[in-house]
Amino acid sequence: MKKSLLILSLAVIFSTLPSYAELTTADTVNPNYMKNHGYSSAFINATQKSIAQSNGEPLTEPVEKEYYNQPVVKAVRRFFMYIDPSYDDHSFMNDHDIHTSPSYEDL
Repeated sequence: MKKSLLILSLAVIFSTLPSYAELTTADTVNPNYMKNHGYSSAFINATQKSIAQSNGEPLTEPVEKEYYNQPVVKAVRRFFMYIDPSYDDHSFMNDHDIHTSPSYEDL
């Protein structure tokens, strides 16, 4: 009787353990969780921007944004962006409006 009670109690305990290890979606898109699981900072940033856009919340801009808004720095950056189109202008997914039908603006 004691053996069967012990086995039954262990079965109940082990059957409830996985329910305490549950991860929600909010846990898996947490920046700390993503960083600890080896995701790149660009992927984490894109995920946070996507979540903020889908919730209709403004995403805080990085600190260096104030530095980039200075007139001299802005002019130098635009010059380098003109020379090298792959230069990062920090506008990835920032209010990007995708038009699915062609128009005269595409020319």
